[in-house]
Amino acid sequence: MENNFSNMDFAKKKFKFMVRNKVFETEKRYITGKEVLEMAGLIPPSAYKLDLKMRGNSYREIGLDDVVDLGDPGIEKFTYISRDQSEG
Repeated sequence: MENNFSNMDFAKKKFKFMVRNKVFETEKRYITGKEVLEMAGLIPPSAYKLDLKMRGNSYREIGLDDVVDLGDPGIEKFTYISRDQSEG
């Protein structure tokens, strides 16, 4: 008996992440800080500082070339500030 299914018959997995409470989806499990900022419409990405919310309300800075694994359980939550804005 022949298999009638091709790889195209199966939906690709979508990975979700949030940037300031707005949800985005991608088919890429691994995404760079630059890609997160670009998908959020933050152009040029170099003008923004991106942080990933960690457990316990701490944050980790994500550089433009840093890779984040969106395959971990839960939805990754990012926040950002303009690099010319004071963090104080």
